[in-house]
Amino acid sequence: MRLFPILFAAGMLSQAAAAETTAPASIPAPSAPGAMGSSLAPGPDGAAYLSWLEPADNANWALKFSRYDAARQRWGDARLIAQGADFFVNWADFPVLAVQADRLTAVWFVNNPGGGPGRQGATYRALHSVSTDGGEHWSAPQPVTGASGSVEFVALQPLRDGRLLAAWLDGRAHAAGSGRQQLYARMLGAPGPDVLVDGSVCDCCQLSFVPTTDGGALLAYRGRTNDEVRDMRVARFDGKNWRAPTALHADGWRIAGCPVNGPQLAECGDRIGAVWFTAADNQARVLARVSDNAGDSFGPLVRVDLGRPQGRVDSVMLADGTLVMSWLEMTGKDTGRQGGIYLRTLSLAGRLSEPQLVAPSSTSRMSGFPRMVLRGGRQLLLTGTVDGEPSQLRTLLVELN
Repeated sequence: MRLFPILFAAGMLSQAAAAETTAPASIPAPSAPGAMGSSLAPGPDGAAYLSWLEPADNANWALKFSRYDAARQRWGDARLIAQGADFFVNWADFPVLAVQADRLTAVWFVNNPGGGPGRQGATYRALHSVSTDGGEHWSAPQPVTGASGSVEFVALQPLRDGRLLAAWLDGRAHAAGSGRQQLYARMLGAPGPDVLVDGSVCDCCQLSFVPTTDGGALLAYRGRTNDEVRDMRVARFDGKNWRAPTALHADGWRIAGCPVNGPQLAECGDRIGAVWFTAADNQARVLARVSDNAGDSFGPLVRVDLGRPQGRVDSVMLADGTLVMSWLEMTGKDTGRQGGIYLRTLSLAGRLSEPQLVAPSSTSRMSGFPRMVLRGGRQLLLTGTVDGEPSQLRTLLVELN
């Protein structure tokens, strides 16, 4: 297989290592035809959880989840979280699940045709539900916040003290005529006001959390300046307060619209890796940086892609500090939709491995956003949507050598 050149920022002098993964094994997902919007969440005991949407009776949609049975290398039975005819089903903004020692928390989205308080026009909002018995029973759905009728792209992060931190893109400022999405956060299910983290952010890019060793969390997202530069930012929650956001890197991507391509963080102690997509200077790229001080500063820039990336990145970090990155790359003709999900690793010493094609994938919107979770020491579970009529979920088990 011919490999494209690997581009390093100044200071990244190590050469590429050989591919570091075995051939992926397909693990059948316990989902129905037409399923989409899958995601993966780690549990505090090392278990992995899969959540997804699938068609239900008539016009209904159902949100379900399953726990991975590592001993049998298969998914357990699908369990229902919620179901309804008002679900907002979207290729980019899909439900999320947070797993804590004493509870599971699910967030999903419902249509809100009237706009609700804080935004004019049709939009959608987020609901959440909690299970304290492993998913057998779920609480009545409640809004993520009662202060806004426009809540999108929610991210969840369990904290060391048992609290659950939520952040989201919020449209409440639209009613005041600002035309800008804002970034808000709060402790989910706890009293207290919403906190404004950033007053101007990109409209529809995913957020990414990781925990920090001080008991707080680091959040990555795409910002938005007055002159429409939409580069990545990070904001730190120290357990009590939010610090002012800072730039992850000055890509200088000026775009009068949302690229629907959020960043992804991964951590191991104070080592935090960040991966993101940009098309600054009309050049599509997947980039990465690593911090060794919990995100206070980041090291040299590394280019990860092969030259024709679609982005849709994800990342996990191994116990030895190796950053594992995935992304979607075009492989067919310029007018085609042929693509592939690729993996690449960045070692503690700054060595970038050769890319490995994990699975073919359409680059259409229906193929969604591939997601990974680390299971055990060096196993990855990966999920994504196979575009088709009907669509279906794919889950793969990848062993890192």
